[in-house]
Amino acid sequence: MAKRRMNVIVLAATKGGVGKTTLTSALAVRAADESKRVALIDLDPQESLASWWDRRGQPANPKVFENVEATSEAIELLISKGWEWVIVDTPPGSLKFTEPAIVAADFVLIPTRASALDVEAVDVVVELCQLHKKPFAFIINHANPAWKLTKSTAAYLRRNGHTVIDQFISYRMAYIAAMTAGKSAPEIEKDGQARKEIDALWTAVKKLTKG
Repeated sequence: MAKRRMNVIVLAATKGGVGKTTLTSALAVRAADESKRVALIDLDPQESLASWWDRRGQPANPKVFENVEATSEAIELLISKGWEWVIVDTPPGSLKFTEPAIVAADFVLIPTRASALDVEAVDVVVELCQLHKKPFAFIINHANPAWKLTKSTAAYLRRNGHTVIDQFISYRMAYIAAMTAGKSAPEIEKDGQARKEIDALWTAVKKLTKG
């Protein structure tokens, strides 16, 4: 029987504070609703994703792998073990961990805030994706869809030929609280808005990952 293809999603941004770890954990929980084999790789030396997983109770799905020295080798090992999805959280700043992750990716998700400083900081990740011929898209995080700046940021990125996921991720306390509780925002928010956002993001990511 042919081995099922594993899909590798990398969240990458050189600027800190754009929500990579929060989105990684939320996507992992959402992916685990559909798959029994969701792996996470925490490449950030601060190990925020691993700490979130510890607070969650170290479940078998999604499962975090940390202290990974070689991303490609780790992913090959996960493939051999039958994992269906692997979602990689990269650190800000140094590209030491980010570039190998992009090389191993099927799809790169680039979170950014709707600000000039954040948008200016994405060029290096875009260049790496283009260099290694990896599909990528932007997700505007910590946003308010009603803000003109949110819409103008999306329009600017699209004018430069980039894919921007239609669903923005709002600035909501549920996302902050979820990291502290070892949960995802949809698991703790009662009004369901976070669930709508993460469901829409997951649907878009799956489509872009599988082409």
